[in-house]
Amino acid sequence: MRTILRNGRVEGAAEPSSIVIADGVIERIAADAAVEARPEDEVVELEGRIVLPGFVDGHAHADKSMWGEPWVRRSSTAITMDQMFDDTLEQWALPQASVYERSRRFLEMCVASGSTTIRAYADVAPEIGLEGVHAMLRLREEMAHLADIRVIAFPQLGILRKPGTEELLAAALADGADGVGGLDPAGVDHDALRVLDIVFGLAEQHGVAADFHAHEEGELGAWLVDRIAERTKALGMGGRVGMCDVFALAEPTPERFDRLSTAFADAGIAFSIGVHGLLPVPDVRRLHEAGVAMCLGSDSARSLWSPWGDGDILSRAMMMSYKRYWRTDDDLEFAARIATSLGRRALGLEAQGVEAGAPADLVVLPGETVAELVVQPPRRSLVLKRGVVVARDGELVGAGARV
Repeated sequence: MRTILRNGRVEGAAEPSSIVIADGVIERIAADAAVEARPEDEVVELEGRIVLPGFVDGHAHADKSMWGEPWVRRSSTAITMDQMFDDTLEQWALPQASVYERSRRFLEMCVASGSTTIRAYADVAPEIGLEGVHAMLRLREEMAHLADIRVIAFPQLGILRKPGTEELLAAALADGADGVGGLDPAGVDHDALRVLDIVFGLAEQHGVAADFHAHEEGELGAWLVDRIAERTKALGMGGRVGMCDVFALAEPTPERFDRLSTAFADAGIAFSIGVHGLLPVPDVRRLHEAGVAMCLGSDSARSLWSPWGDGDILSRAMMMSYKRYWRTDDDLEFAARIATSLGRRALGLEAQGVEAGAPADLVVLPGETVAELVVQPPRRSLVLKRGVVVARDGELVGAGARV
């Protein structure tokens, strides 16, 4: 049986089309009058709504989310890594739902908002063990019909400063995690080269991705990017290494910006754009022109560290555009591409839009133009995963919904 989406405006096109889907793939796109439905086809009328590729969430801390839990008063004011460490451990000790249940709520919210590909981090530390990793691996399987979820074992409290973490990361990879992370190798663990040895060594041994959160600023942060780029090229890991929260890109000199963008592009390191309250968003237009693969991420949603975040990648595109003060439709449409097809490229997938041969991972939204969707994100009318409707009007439906 085929599914035919009628009267949809593909990526904001002026004229509506019909999208024919078979076996989870877009088979054909043509004018409505040129597509004749068979008796067995499922026909869905889109009423002129805009159809975009499914959103890509390249940086989701699902295990930290307290979405759906009773509101917890946040009183810590120091914005430091030490405070984040304290908040992380305090949150794990709170009387709340299991990490599985909290993560599921958050990931379901991401899917209902249009994310069909998600890179999810799971904290690993001696005080935490592998509970978060095992919850995320379980969700990766249970929610496979809703989203492609990649699980990154992440040392949120550092590696060297928490003896036993390296062994736990290795165990997480042996259990099936898709990648291994590193946090501030210089700023947190104070031995960047040793941390790179560990993370790249584990990634190479297990044949998985490596992903670094790098909050080091200024020249130290630039030095770290250079070292990661060197390792990436030496090991032939281009396309399998990512970096998030690269604060060295927040306010660089022109020389440093050119150096870092060249390092990212030449090594094949993907950059997950951080949209933080305190820091400016890097010049992502210039990064793209330099050949850097980029995606957006929801980060966390209502953790003890921060009450902000809602799992909506289109809202992240809006906040990024606002902080860059983008006003033209060209720029706003580019923001939507980062959330969709360019995000697929950053995660090593084919950078496909809504076109024949592409996976039928789609989001349908009401609006006049793509730029309008970014400026004022509406509720998602439909979300499709491999051609199956999994969410409608912001709620999961069918097999995706839980009683």
